[in-house]
Amino acid sequence: MDRSLRRLACLLGASLLLFSACADSDDASISTDASISTEVSTSESVDATTPPTATPTAPATSSTLANDGTEPCDLLTTAEVEEATGLTVLEVREEPPISCVYDMGPDASVAIFVSIDDGQGRATAPASVFESYMALIENGEAEAVADLGTEAVYAPSYRGMAIDAGDAVFIAVGVNGGYTELAEPRDALIDLARSAVEELNNQL
Repeated sequence: MDRSLRRLACLLGASLLLFSACADSDDASISTDASISTEVSTSESVDATTPPTATPTAPATSSTLANDGTEPCDLLTTAEVEEATGLTVLEVREEPPISCVYDMGPDASVAIFVSIDDGQGRATAPASVFESYMALIENGEAEAVADLGTEAVYAPSYRGMAIDAGDAVFIAVGVNGGYTELAEPRDALIDLARSAVEELNNQL
């Protein structure tokens, strides 16, 4: 009789453990699905300056700003953008959580953006952009830019560049809009990226 009770207890215990494991597995799949749907909705709102849709997984970064809270609009001044592009900035606006836009208005039909990674592993964040652009170097669709941060890369097809500024901080600078102005913005973006990295280093 005692043996039967022991066997029944063991069977019940095993059943409860199995149920608990299944429940945990279901919860994990639900949270994974939620994160996937978030990434999809984020990528659908991206414009042509962002990396290819086959974006590699972002490198591991901290869950908070590695640069102690520097905001994207802190990285460039209106004067720096105007000097680099030769265009007049009509509006500067934050685009939370990680971008700042310098809009040249409808006549120029372009805007400069600068982004700084917040460590959240977003598919379109500078860390992911950097890794995507670096992957394009091998087939000649992007070029490494020397003497800028730890590493930097420019992708002409996307009119954008991404910089590993060091200490797990990544920055992206690029052009949004049509080709009325800044059709070949390489030199302007390098100047702006250098200014952004210098400003970031000044604030650290």
